[in-house]
Amino acid sequence: MTTVSAEIPVALSSAEAWLKLSDLSQPDMYVQGLTRVEFTTEQTQGVGASRQVTQGKSLRLDETVVEWREGEGFSLRLHRGDKGPIPPLSSHFFAYAIVEREGRCYLSNSMRYTVGRGVLGRLLDRLVLRRVMASQLRDVTLAQKLFYETGDKVTAAALKVARSADLG
Repeated sequence: MTTVSAEIPVALSSAEAWLKLSDLSQPDMYVQGLTRVEFTTEQTQGVGASRQVTQGKSLRLDETVVEWREGEGFSLRLHRGDKGPIPPLSSHFFAYAIVEREGRCYLSNSMRYTVGRGVLGRLLDRLVLRRVMASQLRDVTLAQKLFYETGDKVTAAALKVARSADLG
């Protein structure tokens, strides 16, 4: 399993950050390209809560909470119903966390995934996927910071400015 991670300071207390993080209805405010978020369970927090996100006009992905650490973070399994994750991945998890160190709050996110297709998949991961996943994760974490600090939906232009300003 491959793991990529990103950690960025956020100008909030851990309690304030947790209030925003634990609201699972808002990833479209900071994940670029998401156009819709809809809960598929009555439960909206905790292990078992599940939502479906739509990217663009038609790509749908289910995100189900598989671990919940109150006040600290949670992990989502990314899948397409019973079909598993989007190929070539054979498993895909996204973990959101809040870490406090030396009086500062950090958004500390990670992606864990396994690439199927044997040797070819491992090569694809080494040459391309790992960098793409790390870049996407960094963008999500940076945009999450912007949304948490301003309350405004993060546009591609705002994310580009934040990347160049190295706000992490």
